Amino acid sequence: MLFWGEYPLKPDDIDALPNYLINGEVYGPQFDPLFRKHGIKQMIYTSTVGEEQLFPQYYVLPSSERLHPGPHGPGRVQEMWERVGFTSLDNLSSTRPDSAQANQADLIGEFVAGWADPGLHTETMWLGYATGLAAGWHRGTPEEAESSFYRLFYGPDTTDMGRLYQLMSEQAQFWLDSWETGPSAARSPILGNSYSIFNPPLPAHDQYLPLLPTPEPELFRLDHDWRLENRKRLELAGRFLTQNDQLLDLLHENIARLQLNRYNVRIFLSIAALYRQNLLMLQDLGRISDALKAAEANAGRAEAEKAVASLDRAIDIAENIRQQRNYALRDATVTWYETWFPRVKEANGRKYLDQVDDIKDHQPVRTVDMSYLVYRELLYPLGEWAKTVMAVRNEYATAHKIPSRHYTFDWQDTSAAKTSARTPDASDD
Repeated sequence: MLFWGEYPLKPDDIDALPNYLINGEVYGPQFDPLFRKHGIKQMIYTSTVGEEQLFPQYYVLPSSERLHPGPHGPGRVQEMWERVGFTSLDNLSSTRPDSAQANQADLIGEFVAGWADPGLHTETMWLGYATGLAAGWHRGTPEEAESSFYRLFYGPDTTDMGRLYQLMSEQAQFWLDSWETGPSAARSPILGNSYSIFNPPLPAHDQYLPLLPTPEPELFRLDHDWRLENRKRLELAGRFLTQNDQLLDLLHENIARLQLNRYNVRIFLSIAALYRQNLLMLQDLGRISDALKAAEANAGRAEAEKAVASLDRAIDIAENIRQQRNYALRDATVTWYETWFPRVKEANGRKYLDQVDDIKDHQPVRTVDMSYLVYRELLYPLGEWAKTVMAVRNEYATAHKIPSRHYTFDWQDTSAAKTSARTPDASDD
């Protein structure tokens, strides 16, 4: 039986354990010699994915490409190779008999974990599984292992797969980095973790974006400039949208070339579409900001019809965002459900217990269905914003003898039914 020999286990507890157990990790000089003395063998623990969203961190996004400070160091493959090499040298007496830490652990192998709790599809993890375990069998280089994986897993005719994986990794990190993170008001606090109980409980965290301004009724005055305040966010989004074009080109080129594991690349395509939807949403929020400023300028010049048209354009762009989100969610759901059991409220006479975890907080637990993939967007109050703007628009329109508009914008509706074409900018009219 494999177990985790760690806290809340204490060194004095080890003698009470059966010696046929296998510890799935090494746990340091206070524990490992005692495990060895007691006859419990251990493994080197590594991980192909931990808390990442959408795709493992096989490559680390440079600081220059980030909105916020991020992790440094190697990507997952390099990290696993360093972990296996370091642990082996420090614990295998046959390798380093002169080591001060020699004979600490009786190592019998390596364990590569793929933590899917944050909602990643398991098809994203094969590179880490294969190369991480290869580190324990053959001490070549990570680059050699990656190159061999691409050839063996996809067939010999694919092209530029290293760049493809780099783009998948970096786009996932910007998908997360492009939003702010703060205390959650959407769920109950966290009671503790595997190391302690929190007293008092600590808030979970959610992602959010700065709110759009709401125009004042009389002259559509705005209290802040959303585009100006989010200049760097929008600049980076534009840069990553260009890279998303390159990623989609590589995915489509390689899906036509590969001989094996076509479904794997189809999963990648669905994830790339989620990246793209986020980038387009950020750009469209900037377009809404532009439309609001145009409405303010037109109202200031007493051009009432143009002012109302600008507000209508802002509301229509919000509807574009909803549709883009819903299509990306639908495509991911359909593709992922080819290998996943559907996430539903009720099936086979059993009901899903819709209750968040008190200890861990992973996005899939927040929703019953696949909408966890766009959960942060559902929390963004774009629906309330649109309702307020619609009321302001109609009040102003009535005062200037312009017809009212009656339109329900249901931001929480994730159905993929198309209701309107993409709204052009004023300059496109």
